[in-house]
Amino acid sequence: MNDKAVQNAYWDDWQREALAAGVKTPLAKLGMEVLRAHRKNRWPAEFLGREDDGPHMLTICLEEPDETELLFIENLYPYDNALIEATRARLFLD
Repeated sequence: MNDKAVQNAYWDDWQREALAAGVKTPLAKLGMEVLRAHRKNRWPAEFLGREDDGPHMLTICLEEPDETELLFIENLYPYDNALIEATRARLFLD
């Protein structure tokens, strides 16, 4: 495996760690997507998804999975109001 592949695999490692800790698969996948999107899009440091955010993201996935799912959706699709509202309604987060 080349250095670039190893360097960029932290989101996959995070997903495996989340699954092993008991995070449900769909939420672990969303968290992985947040980490990957942050890196690939070079979002500013104040956006959720830096590699250093991984431990915090895992904690909130375990403590408040529904709220965290909504947070991840809002981060990944900030302009998709229909998806955000559908997620909020599905999770009963009004």
